[in-house]
Amino acid sequence: RGVNGRALRDVFSLAEERSTHSTFTIKMALMEIYNETIRDLLEPLGEEGDEKRLDVKASPDGGTCVPGLLQLQVTSIEQVEEALQRGGGNRTVAGTDMNAQSSRSHMVLTVSVTCTPLSGAAPSFGKLHLIDLAGCERLSRSGAEGERLKEAQNINKSLSALGDCVQSLVSKSKHVPFRNSRLTFLLQDSLGGDAKTLMILCVSPAEADSSETACALHFGARVRNVVLGPARK
Repeated sequence: RGVNGRALRDVFSLAEERSTHSTFTIKMALMEIYNETIRDLLEPLGEEGDEKRLDVKASPDGGTCVPGLLQLQVTSIEQVEEALQRGGGNRTVAGTDMNAQSSRSHMVLTVSVTCTPLSGAAPSFGKLHLIDLAGCERLSRSGAEGERLKEAQNINKSLSALGDCVQSLVSKSKHVPFRNSRLTFLLQDSLGGDAKTLMILCVSPAEADSSETACALHFGARVRNVVLGPARK
């Protein structure tokens, strides 16, 4: 089922275990960050039939949000899988010299959970981002030209911005440049003291890909040095 399916299955399992003393409202949103623009993968078009114009905004609670992004309430893992299949079909992919089906965007699955105690106590809220990052491209190997070149440049730029944020967090800098890209701005409240972050690297064992593999592992080593501390909420 992959990471997304397994994570959502655990969310529903926990909600079921705790249903005797709380009710849970689970919503999901699916977007891609393509050429530094936000696209709703579950509802790409607005009411007038035009592509939605979305952006990342600071929310009143100090986090981040994407106004206008469809928040789909789900009650079963089957509904989640259907939505993921539908949204995945809207993601931007194209062929390069390295990959016949290359992701040309970062895909973000956001799961929001509201827990309301049956005792009448105040509800609590949690958010989980599950992100499929597009891989950094070496143009000399991918052969990207035209629109593929523009996509590769934006992918590399956003990954570089993420690396800058990681470096600032490692050095405990007073300023972390989250606003340098849509990706890092969206993740601002997921890289702070109220969150936990896990990165999984997918690398190739092929000798021909050793340069890209080493680059990914070096990036992962930098991320590993980030210490966010205990979540405060």
